Amino acid sequence: PILVKQKHDTDNLIEMPDDASRSILDEFRRFWKLEPEFRKRGFLHKRGYLMWGPPGGGKTSLIAQLSRRLIEDLHGIVVFIEDPGLGAACLELIRKIEPKRPIVAIFEDIDALISRYGEPGYLALLDGEHQVDSVVNVATTNYPERMDPRFVDRPSRFDTIQFVGMPSDIARRAYFKHREPGLSDAETDKFVRLSDGYSIAHLKEMIIATKCFGQDIEDVVERMEAMRYREAKSDNDGRRKSAGFIPNGRALQ
Repeated sequence: PILVKQKHDTDNLIEMPDDASRSILDEFRRFWKLEPEFRKRGFLHKRGYLMWGPPGGGKTSLIAQLSRRLIEDLHGIVVFIEDPGLGAACLELIRKIEPKRPIVAIFEDIDALISRYGEPGYLALLDGEHQVDSVVNVATTNYPERMDPRFVDRPSRFDTIQFVGMPSDIARRAYFKHREPGLSDAETDKFVRLSDGYSIAHLKEMIIATKCFGQDIEDVVERMEAMRYREAKSDNDGRRKSAGFIPNGRALQ
């Protein structure tokens, strides 16, 4: 493998005041200070997080926040892994060059990756012959029920399994006030009420459509509801509906 430094552009990140996000970020910050405690007990200094929940709930945003904290605070390295064999080779190469530099290994939609590449490579990478030291493994999935118990019932592969749902009222309010400080209290209340069950991407579109394009908020919500209903209706097995595409049944009314 050849390792190349990449620039990863994102929107300005907001630490959402949800319990799930706060819990993961707090434990992540604390983990890097606990190396002596791990060593004293003869353990590798590593941790695993599996975040699950509906699409759009903020799992990818939380990964971006963890990555930013690692890079800015600890000058660490973030590696996005798909093929487990290539991922293991990359991590081993990094460790030859940087024996102690903090690493975060990202496995987005790990259930799909396992389906594509099989289980053995990931098991070896997370807690087997290819595991490395001074690392946090972070995986996401929309469908934890598809994963074998060897992943979801095995601390040391994933020590913390955290549900990340759609942003709460408090989180949505914080998002709107941060992105559009000029919103009045009445406007903010309306945005929060209309966005119940919405993903972060939907919140972003509400701001862009109303404040950049000058569209009416009621029209924006009606358009997004119609989009969500068509997408849910097109999926015959019901997975999209159960994943949160139709909040509170509003699109069916």
